[in-house]
Amino acid sequence: MIHYEQSRRLTDIAMAKNLLDSLENYYPGFQYWFTNKCVPGILLGPDVLIVAKEHDQVVGVVLGKKRDAEIKLRCIRVVPSHQNRGTGLHLIDRMLRALDEAKPHCTVSEEMLHLYSRAFINHYQFGLAHVDKGLYRPGKLEYVFNTTPSHIIH
Repeated sequence: MIHYEQSRRLTDIAMAKNLLDSLENYYPGFQYWFTNKCVPGILLGPDVLIVAKEHDQVVGVVLGKKRDAEIKLRCIRVVPSHQNRGTGLHLIDRMLRALDEAKPHCTVSEEMLHLYSRAFINHYQFGLAHVDKGLYRPGKLEYVFNTTPSHIIH
């Protein structure tokens, strides 16, 4: 049975980082950003970490941010053995409640769009605001949901 919880524990943050480290391939500087921006935000607020655990092992994580005018679904990852079983949807549902926002800003790399587009568009009715080329990596597309370029705060 999977247990979901919002966490500020260092052990959960470390396990989340291990699961998220592969995002460095799509977002250069991700590991630095996570350590220097997310960890302090999770520990001190206003960033949110929700973990999915099975037998005390993290099988999924979602990061969110509710700071000033920006409400963002930062990233979500589920281990391969738990994909397509509803774990990701449960994580997103819990994050939307934690952020108190039905349509937070979020972006998806071109390589990962196929993993998220059906849930984002069909299930949550997220709106594709625009597609940026070179936002995080030269020549690569980033799909931006639920905002316009003037509302993006990095």
